This record gives sequence, C-alpha cells and structure tokens, in this order.
Amino acid sequence: MRKSFVFLVVALLVLSLGLAGCGKRTMENVVQDLQGVQKNLKSYQSKAMMVVQQPESTSKYYIETWYQAPNLYRIALGDEKREINQVIVRNEEGIFVVNPQLKKSFRFKGDWTEDHGGHVYLYHAMVDRILKVQDKQFSTKEGAVVFEMPMTPENPLIVRQQIVLDDRKLYPKQMVLLNKDNRAIVTVNYEFFDTGMSFKKDTFTPEAAMALATDQGAVPAAAGKTDFGVIEPSYLPQGMALKEMKQQDGTIYLVYQDGKGQTLTLTERRPAPGTATLPADTTVRDLYGTPAVVTGSGQAKTMYWMHRGIEFSMTSTLPVQELTKIAQSTMGTVGK
Repeated sequence: MRKSFVFLVVALLVLSLGLAGCGKRTMENVVQDLQGVQKNLKSYQSKAMMVVQQPESTSKYYIETWYQAPNLYRIALGDEKREINQVIVRNEEGIFVVNPQLKKSFRFKGDWTEDHGGHVYLYHAMVDRILKVQDKQFSTKEGAVVFEMPMTPENPLIVRQQIVLDDRKLYPKQMVLLNKDNRAIVTVNYEFFDTGMSFKKDTFTPEAAMALATDQGAVPAAAGKTDFGVIEPSYLPQGMALKEMKQQDGTIYLVYQDGKGQTLTLTERRPAPGTATLPADTTVRDLYGTPAVVTGSGQAKTMYWMHRGIEFSMTSTLPVQELTKIAQSTMGTVGK
C-alpha cells in the first residue's frame, strides 16, 4: 500500500512538471505560432494611443486601424481628444493620404512598405517584421512575450524596436521605438484589438475617410490665405540658413542654403479641396503622428504633408531622413 502511494505521488509530480514545461513560451514556439497567425489573418481592427517624445515636447495621438486581407487598410490618426485629422487608405486604386477637415487628399500608386513606417500602425506588418528579422531578442513577462530588434533601414533617431504581444493570442499590447540611449521616442499602447471583422465594401475609400471629419459642417479655411503667418523649422542641417522669403499667389516660399550651395525650398499654403494625383515613384513616410508623402526618382526629393490646416512641401537633394527631421521640427512651431 505504501509503495502504491509513493508511486502515485511521483507520477503526479512528473505530470505536473510536464504540464508546466508545456506552458513555457520560447522564441521557437512563439515564432511558429506567429506563422500560423500570419497565415490565417483575414481582418482585424485596433485602437491605440501613441506618445511621441521629442526633445522639447510630448505629443499624443489616437490611432484606429482597420485591415482586410490581403492588402486593404484604413489608418485613422487623431489628436489626444480622438478627433480624426489624417487618414491613410489603401485599396485597389493605390494609397490615399486624406485630411477630412481640409477635404484634401494625395493619391498615388504603390504601397506603404514596413520599412517606411507601416509596421508602427499595421499589426500584420509588425508580425511580418518579427518573422523576417534574424537579429532579434526574445523575453517573457507576466501575460506577455517581448521581441526586440534593430530598426531597418538604419535611422539616426531610432535604433531599436520593442514589440510586446499577449502571450495567449499574440495580439499586440505595446510597440516602442527607442533611441541609442535606450529612451522611448515613440510608444504605442493598444487599447483594443480583435480579428474576424466584417467590413463594408466602401470602407476603404477616400470618400469614407472624408466622412470622418469631426465637424461635418465646418468650412475649410479659404485656399490662398496666409493667415497662419510664416512657419520656420526649428531644426536645420549644420550650416544651412534662410536665404530668401517671399509670398506669391497665396503661397509662402522659404529658401535655405548652406555654404556648399546645397539648397532647400519649403512652401506653405492653405490647400484647395480635392485630390492631387502623384507619380508612381512615391512613398509614405511616417512623421510619428502625421503621414508625409515623398516623390522623386532622382537625387531631388519633394515631401508633402498636412498639419493644422496647412499644406507643406519641401524640395531638396538632402537625404530623406534629414527632410523628415526638418518636417517634424515645423510641427511645434507657431507662425510669425
């Protein structure tokens, strides 16, 4: 009788240890599960708040994403009060960057690749990045699994990305972009995520995005007015200074130049409602809360973005990363 009791205790102990081992998360089994998630992901919806920590300010943005496989999505970006002011729409006709309040959109053929910021907002692009990156670290914490990986392509501001997933369904919980000092520059905290959504056919259209304007009766500021003053960037590459400023036909032109003859032209205007169709050699860059459209196949690039009811464009042969930093520095600046 005693031998039977001892055998039973040992058997239960072995079984309990075995079950505990089965529940342990490893990089290998999580990656395997993510491959299954990627294969079976047909649609999802998410809601999140993003905090952008800049040297002299902190900004908060609301993000709502709708996705329908294989390539339809709508990313609505709003302020801290959740009032939508920018929408990125992807459908069979291409990508539209829409400002509902201004009734203005940019349209172009192509895709918003994960290397240009899509992985910050799109869960399927986030999963794809985890699966593709070889140089990644894995850890676990209560109720979650964590992946850390270097940013690609290289970025002078962001060097690493951290993704936190629910350890049961592998749904997103948090995404953090860190600088070389291990300080969080961008933090996205997910409030809601679910799959298996059923979206209407016309969901992924610029017209539907226009309808997201908070005040449907609001009239956009008249095109051609320069009542916003002159907005100068607070960041410029070393040696570059303002050479010329002028106003013409409702547009403000700022021309900058350095000692080597490198120039940069920044324009600011109240946009006219409508859709501007851009060339095929166009990509979307993420200004962390504001999408920017970049065109140009040669050395010279032009970046377009909309902020606080103003349409900006910037043309230069500077690297796109420098244009991005300059564009970001205009966002906390008041017109003079």
